[in-house]
Amino acid sequence: MMLFCGITAGAQSFESSFVQTKTLHLTGKKIVSEGTLTYTEPENLAMIYSKPEGDYFIVDGPFLRFDLRGVALDVNTDNNKTVRMQRNAIMYGIQGKYEDIAKEMDADCTVTPQKGGKHVVIKVRKPVVKGYTGMELDYNAKGRITRMVLEEAGGISTEYLLT
Repeated sequence: MMLFCGITAGAQSFESSFVQTKTLHLTGKKIVSEGTLTYTEPENLAMIYSKPEGDYFIVDGPFLRFDLRGVALDVNTDNNKTVRMQRNAIMYGIQGKYEDIAKEMDADCTVTPQKGGKHVVIKVRKPVVKGYTGMELDYNAKGRITRMVLEEAGGISTEYLLT
């Protein structure tokens, strides 16, 4: 049975280990990282990497800060639409607000029941030059996110598995 977006999975504050696999589709190269994700309602996220050690990705309200493999960014997303959309996609995914992601990305969204939880697929309606072109989100029966895949316009996909 296929459902359309409209019902959110919901999120509560939590901490989880994660494994991130970034795939460069042009070359087939995979880059694997891992760490700890801490989400605190309503708008705080910290991904602290243990491999590679020292990397981080932090959302503190509208602020996005990261240092990933030597590439650093510190931006107020209220002033940067592209980064705000990327920040929102990740935060809304964790919060279970997939209909908000679809609206902001001008995307189609389908929800399929899966093992007591939900599998969500979001695909943009029109090609984009930068940013995300699609997402896959898996939620368990309690509404907690267990998997997130972010597809980028440049042929890169990033999968997060949360335990």
